Amino acid sequence: MRASRWLLAIWLCFLARAFFYCAALPLWEGYDEWSHFAVVQRMAFRGEPLVSRDRPIPRDVAASLQLAPVAWECRYLPPPSATYDGFWRLPPAERARRESEFRTIPSAWARQDSTGSLKTYEGLQAPLAAWIMTPVLLSASHAHLSTQVLLLRWFSVLMLSLVIPLTFLTARCVFRHDGTALACAAIFAAMPGFLIGIARVSNECVAVVLFTLLLWLAVQELSRPRVLALGAVLGLGLLAKAYFLTAIPPVALLLLWKCRRPRALLVPLVTLAIAGWWYLRNLLTTGTLSGMWESAVQPSATGGALLHQATRIPWLATIDSILFSHLWLGAWSTLTVRSWMYHLFYLLISLAMLGLALRRPSSTIRILAAFYLTFWLGQLYHAALLFMVWGIATSLGCYLYAVGAAEVTLCVAGLRALSPRSARRFVAPAGVALFALFDLYTLHMVALPYYTGLIAHRPGGRSLPSTPPPQAFPNSSPVSPPSNRRCSRHPC
Repeated sequence: MRASRWLLAIWLCFLARAFFYCAALPLWEGYDEWSHFAVVQRMAFRGEPLVSRDRPIPRDVAASLQLAPVAWECRYLPPPSATYDGFWRLPPAERARRESEFRTIPSAWARQDSTGSLKTYEGLQAPLAAWIMTPVLLSASHAHLSTQVLLLRWFSVLMLSLVIPLTFLTARCVFRHDGTALACAAIFAAMPGFLIGIARVSNECVAVVLFTLLLWLAVQELSRPRVLALGAVLGLGLLAKAYFLTAIPPVALLLLWKCRRPRALLVPLVTLAIAGWWYLRNLLTTGTLSGMWESAVQPSATGGALLHQATRIPWLATIDSILFSHLWLGAWSTLTVRSWMYHLFYLLISLAMLGLALRRPSSTIRILAAFYLTFWLGQLYHAALLFMVWGIATSLGCYLYAVGAAEVTLCVAGLRALSPRSARRFVAPAGVALFALFDLYTLHMVALPYYTGLIAHRPGGRSLPSTPPPQAFPNSSPVSPPSNRRCSRHPC
């Protein structure tokens, strides 16, 4: 009973923090949020169950991108679009005009196509999350665009919060101790990169919950109902995000190891029944299994060509970029903090890996490690594709939160293995405190000051914000940007 009360407290604290992030992050600041939202709009208001990536975005979304400040990585958008750096350089009267026009965007524009070049490119993503959000958006069909976005964000993080009890249940299978398992759930809840990357309208919230549920099922005894559940969750996950393809090898190995019976065949049968049609459609329409745009434009991105490209990729720099964007990257404006802060976490990760290598792993540790390693291989494959197409070797670190329950559990197990017996109970609580302090610093000293014009990107576009833009706050009172209570975007 005491553990359930603590778990409920952690869960509620996470929800309170998540709702705050939804309101604090400006409109379209999350990776690719405007395109994800446009896909849901077309499903809800146009009756399109599957949205083509080449469809024009709705008129209200296009207008908001011209009036509200946009993320730094959207600086390619033509005027009158302006980044936060540029927005706070505008005269107060111009900022007030934009805010006024933003507030009067008609709700009817959601049913009209824009005339610009922006498309619903996130239509290439698996549709499950957008299907789930469609009834929520329909319930607010006459509300203002900003209200609709905020409502979908709140709904998304409400679903996302299920990772807290699921992380607790997964960690308890490893540690057999409620206190350590609770601390693992609290660490996940406090990680600052988690919400700034996922508190947005996207398919990430559904995918992270389903992957966490898959991890928990994988460390259970595989009875017939759980085998059916494993197949169903894997199938639904494949309908939520293509990175569930990385879960297929560890699930296959798990079935060979723990379920050498005919009922193991239920997993692929149920999975194919749920998600097989989507991947067959991808093969027919794009020539690739995942449907990723980079794969479609690079038909040679498999086999020998990919191996040849792999020799040219700076892998250490690639892993570094994935890790620091996983720990904390200020959403689509690509804000960062001091390098020593990332290196401190790198040191802890290295120690955890050393601890895992020195201890004799339990079966649950091996299962979680298998899922985590194959997911990392998927990230590196994605980075290789990006390098082939764009010449940039990186991948988005927020994807790693799909295996966050495994990551936290493995790190705590590794650090406990290196710690003296008397200090082991303090390892996980120390992680909670460290991440909580990091969250307070990144949000209040970097992200919010940037969004309100107190700091800006350095000359040349370097991502660490440093100095106030000129005329950010003239003698008259500053006008709040029209996105004060809204959210996020990037190719996710």
